[in-house]
Amino acid sequence: MPILPIINQTKGPLPISVNFNAPSDAPTTFVLSGSAWCGTAGQIIGVTLELDGKPLGSAWICSNQQSTHRALVPAYIPVTLTFGQHTVKLVPANGATTTDQNDFFNLVLDY
Repeated sequence: MPILPIINQTKGPLPISVNFNAPSDAPTTFVLSGSAWCGTAGQIIGVTLELDGKPLGSAWICSNQQSTHRALVPAYIPVTLTFGQHTVKLVPANGATTTDQNDFFNLVLDY
């Protein structure tokens, strides 16, 4: 199955927005990964993928330690696109999520 890298080791902070052309109108899957941190221990933190302005899915982790960058559990997000240009945007999933220049993000389309 081919993949289309859309965001590849892109440095934070969030938000990150990218335009891309969909290579297929068949069912596909976004794979989202990255890192984030929080100022308070014991928080659920994450990153949300927005497609054309609408939330599509999120990658999460529980951060048991404060002020430590954590790798998010990769999220596999199914989607059926239309051919043509789309915009994806990565944003913090909640108020506990912090990102900075020490966080990196990946988004690929598996089609």
